[in-house]
Amino acid sequence: MGLPKRIRKKFENIITLYGRKPVLESLKDESIQVFRLHLSDSNKEGETINETLRLAELRGIEVVTHSRKELSRISKNGRQDQGVAVDIEPKKYAHIEDYTPTISNLLVADHITNPQNLGMIIRSVVASPMSGILIPKKGCASIDALVHKASAGTLLKGNIFFCETIESGLANLKSREFNIFGLASDGTKELGSFAAESKKQAFVLGNESNGLSAQAKKFCDELVKIKLHNEVDSINVAAAATLVAFRPVASGSYSPETPND
Repeated sequence: MGLPKRIRKKFENIITLYGRKPVLESLKDESIQVFRLHLSDSNKEGETINETLRLAELRGIEVVTHSRKELSRISKNGRQDQGVAVDIEPKKYAHIEDYTPTISNLLVADHITNPQNLGMIIRSVVASPMSGILIPKKGCASIDALVHKASAGTLLKGNIFFCETIESGLANLKSREFNIFGLASDGTKELGSFAAESKKQAFVLGNESNGLSAQAKKFCDELVKIKLHNEVDSINVAAAATLVAFRPVASGSYSPETPND
């Protein structure tokens, strides 16, 4: 018998971070809902471990001890977890099906497999007027401590939506009348002159090696390009994401009073 839908939903909204510093920071931030703390039985007493245990006890968080092998299965990165991991439930991390805006401006990650790039993209989106970012669980880098570090901690501050695949995520947006625009070098319109009429729009960025995937392209209403100069063929996907995220600010079309769900 499978888990009840309510329980399954709770677990799919949980992110596991690892590493002594990220875990300690999560425990110190009382706005972050911590589900469970995992420790390796090989950990020795020390200032950081003792403080981690003290905070967990203070907040009434369950602490589970594992062997190093068992913990590596939980962290999925035994080389860098430092014997500590934590399950958290960010308030702004949710399935795209639960997102029902009237006005929205989303960025969609299409097979962004590099954790550093994904973290930097998240940082730009969270810092910008965009409504959030949609990250498929299949095909993109996992949301973990490496992405959290690259995002400079912004991972827990902005709207992060997830779906199973790029197809299911874009199909969901299409069904709710989102206009979908793909960033591609062969785009028919330049990003700088782009003005979308839709109140709900999503910009899809593919990875640096292959660009937009065929699965994503079939959902795009239009392909948009970034005009490059001096015979430069491409720019880093994180840099492209920044240009997309801050496009309304650069064009002067964004007002802080404008509602953005």
